[in-house]
Amino acid sequence: MNRDNVKIGIYAPDLSAYGGGEKYICKIAEILAEKNDVEFIVFEKPNVEELESRLNVDLQGVNIRKFELNYFVKVLHLHQHVKAFLLKKITKQYDIFINQDINTVIPANSSKNFYICQIPPTNIKRSIFERVMARTFFDQNLKTYDKIVVYSTFVKKWVEKYFDNKIEILNPPVDIEKFHPGPKENKIVSVGRFFTGAHSKKQLDMIKIFKELYDNNKSVKNWEYHLAGGVGDIPENKEYLRLCQEESKGYPIHFHVNTSLENLIDLYSRSKIFWHATGFNEDENKNPEIMEHFGITTGEAMSAGCVPVVINKGGQPEIVRDGVDGFVWNDSRELKEITLKLITDEYLLKEKSYAAIMRIKEFGMDNFVNNTKKLFNFKE
Repeated sequence: MNRDNVKIGIYAPDLSAYGGGEKYICKIAEILAEKNDVEFIVFEKPNVEELESRLNVDLQGVNIRKFELNYFVKVLHLHQHVKAFLLKKITKQYDIFINQDINTVIPANSSKNFYICQIPPTNIKRSIFERVMARTFFDQNLKTYDKIVVYSTFVKKWVEKYFDNKIEILNPPVDIEKFHPGPKENKIVSVGRFFTGAHSKKQLDMIKIFKELYDNNKSVKNWEYHLAGGVGDIPENKEYLRLCQEESKGYPIHFHVNTSLENLIDLYSRSKIFWHATGFNEDENKNPEIMEHFGITTGEAMSAGCVPVVINKGGQPEIVRDGVDGFVWNDSRELKEITLKLITDEYLLKEKSYAAIMRIKEFGMDNFVNNTKKLFNFKE
């Protein structure tokens, strides 16, 4: 498409989460809105200013189209089915429809339809009633979609097992222009939302591992561990954060909860090592959906010169080449050994810091902009 003012509708139901998936879809919207009519289709109005501030996106060119569900629909728990009915009709009004809903797939009726598959569609358990309703209201086989868009080769590998659609990889963007190394301090940092269940960032496990390092090695006594991430109003997630804080008492472990982008940039810039453990003690072959599907925070940390020491699962090894521009680990013993080696070898630490900065340029915003326009067939 080389014509302007193409009408594009984007259904992104979780814009209040402020996570990697929300940044991904907001950046796509921002790019496509430069020369086209783009709008988010929502049932709950997002806080646009908060999205722009926390995710470093510009949504001024994106419209918000909000629909209301009446009281009885909510009381009878029919909201997903009513949403599907409404959205199926609405998609006809667009030249391009982009769907990011990970729970239920709305049948799409625009000229071109794209489904963003953030996680491998495995281990979805439904009752007989739910399966019947899914066949009636939803497009679980993605037959109405022209392309499936995935974050990484890891996700693509699993999606290919379930769907015959054409699959395209669009790696999430890393704001390499925003993150820069500063005067480094003896800090290890981890970044990710505090929550339990699937796709947990495993902060509690990493806290325990840091404590073991701290207790058993004199060289770690002048190091700190910092954890940054958001937490919402769900009681289980608040309780998980409380457990993490309780476990950390008496140790140089610090929390940056719901911190601003500015504070996060500063934290990255002053930290030397980045830890990531999503998927720890989980079976990747049995539960691929709970792995890290790409790892934007890993890329942000690398941009700031943090040496990534990340779990050898999910999409992480696609970013970090072991021993080249960071390290991957398979168990807690390896995580501790690699970290201790970096702490005690200043030359190795600086060497891998520089290599990480060079590596992550491949995942920068310029490439994401070009790849997004190519994916949706827009020419310069």
